[in-house]
Amino acid sequence: MIKFGFVNETKAKVAKKSFEALAKKFYRVLKPHVDKLLFKRDGLMDLVIVDDKKIQAMNKEYRDKNVPTDVISFAYLEVTQYEKDEGDIIAGDIFISIDTAKKQAKVKGHSLMKEMEILFVHGMLHCFGFDHKNDKQEKEMEKWAGRIMG
Repeated sequence: MIKFGFVNETKAKVAKKSFEALAKKFYRVLKPHVDKLLFKRDGLMDLVIVDDKKIQAMNKEYRDKNVPTDVISFAYLEVTQYEKDEGDIIAGDIFISIDTAKKQAKVKGHSLMKEMEILFVHGMLHCFGFDHKNDKQEKEMEKWAGRIMG
């Protein structure tokens, strides 16, 4: 199971419920994969909503890119050995810029909430080992995102 935490560092009203529902669906769709990575324990996942200024600073510090981005994920399962530990496992943290999400939603012609849900699922996939460094990986990520969002 995925335990979900939510922090909104902006003044914008953002509904936590949609993200909770997506986290549950993510787990249902990818249960065997997630359970293997979590050693059949509960995984802790936090979502933090930030503005462009904050995400730009993070992007510069962690990715050496001095521009805002839409989502940054920190995948802890890749860098921590949990098999000998007990209790919940910290799976990852996802940061979404509401400012960039607003711009992207407008360009794509859908709601801000839909764009943020897309970014959240994308971030979760990264936290659980998926990537898009080549076409094959990108297609795999898109396939799982479609199943979770559908």
